Amino acid sequence: MPTDGVCAPIAELRDRALDRCSRWFPCLADPARRSSLVLKVALVALHLVYAGILFSFDEDLIENTRRQPWYIALYLLLFVAALIQYFVTAGSSPGYVLDAMKAYNEANSLFIRSPTASKHPASSKNGSLTVTVDINQSGRNSLGSSSWSKMVMEFYPLGTSIRTMTCSYCNIEQPPRAKHCHDCDKCVLQFDHHCVWLGTCIGQGNHCRFWWYIFEETALCLWTGILYITYLKTSISGAWEHCPT
Repeated sequence: MPTDGVCAPIAELRDRALDRCSRWFPCLADPARRSSLVLKVALVALHLVYAGILFSFDEDLIENTRRQPWYIALYLLLFVAALIQYFVTAGSSPGYVLDAMKAYNEANSLFIRSPTASKHPASSKNGSLTVTVDINQSGRNSLGSSSWSKMVMEFYPLGTSIRTMTCSYCNIEQPPRAKHCHDCDKCVLQFDHHCVWLGTCIGQGNHCRFWWYIFEETALCLWTGILYITYLKTSISGAWEHCPT
């Protein structure tokens, strides 16, 4: 008996449901963003499950909460701070080369139009990458039309070919330590790695936030582990004491 006639309505209903979800929630249409969202939900759920088990079954912890509320208050404060830092880091930009180039060009064109451009140098900052634009007396950019390329070449040793610093995917010149991320499909300044749990790259723009999150998450994991070891130790000792000899 052919199953095409039976499966066709089910597949049609599934496609309609997916289309509606894509219209209502555009982030679910992209497989990469959908995977990142699932990982975020899973990580938050793991935090809630591990903390919920402790506060549901550990009677000593519950009693300690009544006698020393400040102890649990500090734990919950770290718990919330770690989750907030997670979402702050996940939503921060790592610092893309294309954005730095646009900011540089905008600052460059702004000071070209300025009547006082010949007296004051223009400066554009992007994290630790500082770009200075000097305007000559004729009102033109002293770096010329390819100012971004010449500015990037200043960071490299003399004689370096421009092909070695040009991204073959974005076709833009990369400053030192910049790298193209294939997951984000963008070049990242001071690229460290792409974190699948955060759903973003770690680079110049969010490197400090990332290490703060790692510090808070490590402290929370260690504290939770100590609470679990104490709970298991107490439970096993109580079971041995009540064991008939």
